[in-house]
Amino acid sequence: MSNSNSEGTLLRIPQILEVMPISKSKFWLMVQKGEFPKPIKIGRSSFWTIDQVQGFIRERTRESN
Repeated sequence: MSNSNSEGTLLRIPQILEVMPISKSKFWLMVQKGEFPKPIKIGRSSFWTIDQVQGFIRERTRESN
């Protein structure tokens, strides 16, 4: 996920869960609680930008240090 031309890349849940070792149900619970950004809805599909995902991971990494 570190391609410099990918800032606006949209990711689906399976792609996010490749880098976040949690279950799909735990992921949606985090979204519901506001712990993870809300999705961008396109039709019935949910997407997140790579920036949202990387920002979340950076924040969690800072909190654990």
